[in-house]
Amino acid sequence: MASAPPSPTNAGPSADGGPLRVGIDTGGTFTDVVLEGAGEGPRVVKVRSTPDDPGRALLDGLDALGLTPEERGRVRVVHGTTVALNALLQGRTPAVALVTNEGFQDLVEIDRQARPDLYALEPVRPASLAPRELRFELDQRTVRVQAGAFVEERRPTDEEIARVADAVAASGAESAAVCLLHSYGDPGPERRVAEALRARGVAATASADLVAEYREAERFSTALCNAALVPVVQRYLERLGGALGDTRLDVLASSGGSLSAARAAHEPVRVLLSGPAGGVVGAARAAAAAGHTAIATLDMGGTSTDVAFHDPARGLGALGEEVRVAGRAIAVPTLDMHTIGCGGGSLARVDSTGSLRVGPESAGADPGPIAFGRGGTIPTVTDAYVVLGRIPHASLERGFLGGALSLDVTAAERAFDALGERLGTDGVSAARAVVATAHASMRRALGVMTMQRGRDPRATPLVAFGGGGGLAGADLAGALGMPCALLPAAAGVLSAAGMARADAAADRSRTVLRPAGELDADAREEIVSALAAEASAELEGGPGAVHLESSFALRYRGQSYELGVPGDAGDLAEAFHGAHEARFGWRLEAHPVEVVTARVRATRRTAGSATGGAAAPGAGGSLEPLAHQRVHVDSGEVDVPVLAREDLAGAEAPLIGPAIVVEYAGTAWVPPGWTCTLRGGDALELAPPPQDRT
Repeated sequence: MASAPPSPTNAGPSADGGPLRVGIDTGGTFTDVVLEGAGEGPRVVKVRSTPDDPGRALLDGLDALGLTPEERGRVRVVHGTTVALNALLQGRTPAVALVTNEGFQDLVEIDRQARPDLYALEPVRPASLAPRELRFELDQRTVRVQAGAFVEERRPTDEEIARVADAVAASGAESAAVCLLHSYGDPGPERRVAEALRARGVAATASADLVAEYREAERFSTALCNAALVPVVQRYLERLGGALGDTRLDVLASSGGSLSAARAAHEPVRVLLSGPAGGVVGAARAAAAAGHTAIATLDMGGTSTDVAFHDPARGLGALGEEVRVAGRAIAVPTLDMHTIGCGGGSLARVDSTGSLRVGPESAGADPGPIAFGRGGTIPTVTDAYVVLGRIPHASLERGFLGGALSLDVTAAERAFDALGERLGTDGVSAARAVVATAHASMRRALGVMTMQRGRDPRATPLVAFGGGGGLAGADLAGALGMPCALLPAAAGVLSAAGMARADAAADRSRTVLRPAGELDADAREEIVSALAAEASAELEGGPGAVHLESSFALRYRGQSYELGVPGDAGDLAEAFHGAHEARFGWRLEAHPVEVVTARVRATRRTAGSATGGAAAPGAGGSLEPLAHQRVHVDSGEVDVPVLAREDLAGAEAPLIGPAIVVEYAGTAWVPPGWTCTLRGGDALELAPPPQDRT
């Protein structure tokens, strides 16, 4: 199956000549495409991903929308891509050169000397992206003489820089990172070297242009990752841009805002987690429309599951702290997310000890789960849902992919019978064990984003989405005592919808390193104004006003980590004391507080990006099932109605489980006794039985 028809329940492109926004999320099994425009509902298409060339599925998805040439001219594509992430995770990046200060060429390996696994007798660290033979030293030294003042004590001549640049070019490296000490305060020397490298045809990344903050280990690591990804992402985006022609292409950043394709190609480290970020953006909007504020999110895809916590009141505080990808520090703004290698396509195996293992290996898009009938031989989590009956066995015109996908249920059952034999049980029990194992991994991941962050899951709704989010959402919410599981409209493509609605954004930061008592209101305003001007300049030329947000990162003097507080806090020190106590349970009122970093984000609101409104009123009446399905539940096998999601708007009373709710982009499982209610924004809210609520 190359593609499926667009969702039949949504309108076509707008006829008013206004802009059309298309969000495209490349997943492990499917590539999701969501079209939005003025005066129309979203239009949804899912096509099978093409791992050998992810851009091919993107173009297939655009073609499946059926846009006319005139409509294509009005399209703006916002793409969430895993090209950069996969290249870094799989080590498929070219070796890069490093230019650094004399005597500091090994700092990229020394890092922070932290053990990646505290109890491993022989811990494994990722190999440096810059082999030692590609590290070049420069006799340069800048020193910090006082707050905000830097002096270049040893300045290399043009001849010395030319000599190093020639050596880099002769090494064969097509990309290089220029990482000099204290460049966060004096970026000029790095830029001189970077310009010399570019003049010789070497793509150069100056570390301070990415991260204008102190802590050279994290800054150097970020610059090296960026330099390694430039050749990979640049070629991908150039090829994609050529195929799109005049269609504008943006890429979603890991921080949740969109970047131009040109900037993403130059700074690919900013789009490492673009896919998961789109899901958080979409979930936040769906939650607001349904009347919720602070939420936990669960994005269950084919290869992995991403979890996050979002509170709109936290603003820039929602960004992650000490983010690492593939064991490498990434210091650019990134939403606070946690990813595990467990999704619908995760393979279920019995290891050498006889224990069941689920993931991180995945069936991917080809061959995919056994039930998809494309030659898969190892059962997956999706196959387990099929065997248990949570996914309808019959192809339904108003169900997943409009009935374009036919399931091979018998093949999935045979695979689980074989797995059950190895586990000493039957096939249904084996399927239960696979689902329980996968959900346990997801439950631990949600605990990381809630309990380990000092947040009570019992007061936190769960927004579940992605291809498998509707199948797992209620189970996970119930296991953690969450008040409900919210399943947004078109939950299976919510990440793509979030991309279509993403705001253009630009982030700027600056190291301050001053006692909080010395930073009065005027000094803070001066810092924020300068950063705001830089960030706003990047968004010039677009429609609408620019929204500015600022924050400061503070710490107790002597601490090695910081906490962020809003930039408009009246008393920074007091705001920090409160944030520290809320996070760690204690405060040191008498201890000096230091302001470490200032950050500013500029955003330009996407026209029509707001979602919400009350759910459409129904005519009132009883629900007519599309079909019935035998489902294995805790009490045994029961007959369960299969209902079309859009019909719930016409119901005169909330739906009580067990039930299966289907739509074009996904399937939802309502456990026995759970209540399913339609909320604002057409989201389904699943609440546990009264006796299970805390």
